[in-house]
Amino acid sequence: MNQAQENRLKISSPQRITRIIKRICDANLQVMIKGSKLSATAVRGRASTIIPYQNYNALRISNISEQGMEFLNGRIKVQVEFVMMATKVVFISEVVKRSDNCIYVVMPKVLVSIERRKNARYNTTEELTSFLKLSLWESSVSDVTAPPFYAHFDDDIGHYITIADVSMGGFCGVTKFPSLATVLRRGLIDDQAKIMMPMQPALKVGVEIRWIKKIREHVVDPDGHDGYVRSYRFGFEFTQQNEETETHVRTFMQQLAQADAI
Repeated sequence: MNQAQENRLKISSPQRITRIIKRICDANLQVMIKGSKLSATAVRGRASTIIPYQNYNALRISNISEQGMEFLNGRIKVQVEFVMMATKVVFISEVVKRSDNCIYVVMPKVLVSIERRKNARYNTTEELTSFLKLSLWESSVSDVTAPPFYAHFDDDIGHYITIADVSMGGFCGVTKFPSLATVLRRGLIDDQAKIMMPMQPALKVGVEIRWIKKIREHVVDPDGHDGYVRSYRFGFEFTQQNEETETHVRTFMQQLAQADAI
């Protein structure tokens, strides 16, 4: 993810903090738990409920995996993050109780609400792959520089462009086949393109090509033989987005933001 300029708001009113976390619990939002601010490992959970505990209130975080509970074992202070649509809510608290698949943390005295001013960009993964299909280009079976054809697919996947990263403003498409690079050019607009994201219906979007890069990478195979691989990257910017598209893109970005959590 690219570093994005952020607007941070500290919230210290106990009543407001309780209202915010109660809404988060009512929505059963996913939570990310880290051992510290600098920790590379995050644990997934679900905001469950606020309960009285001794002389204060505690937040119950449930649905934690066995691996996640092992990671949190012995940790007293944790950072808790709620990744929502346009903002992220963060606080640091203490773990006061543990059970089978949940932990209880002290209700915080301070929340930090983070709203990004610029588009954060998230890299896709093998498990969360997405594709773009243009209406202005299709690979040709007679073109040796085009992607391969698969006759048993009705909608030939040779026409699909793999998406390497995504933001609310657009995404980067990547291919190893030169055929696409001979057709696309900077400033080209396709108002009938389709973007396909995991577990979501294909969405029609308008895109403009903002930049094109040809990349030559040195690679070494498992047998120690080295060589070079050439790839082409295309920067696509959304030219039109409706509410449905924005919601689907945000959902996909949330999935990517939480992809490495245990």
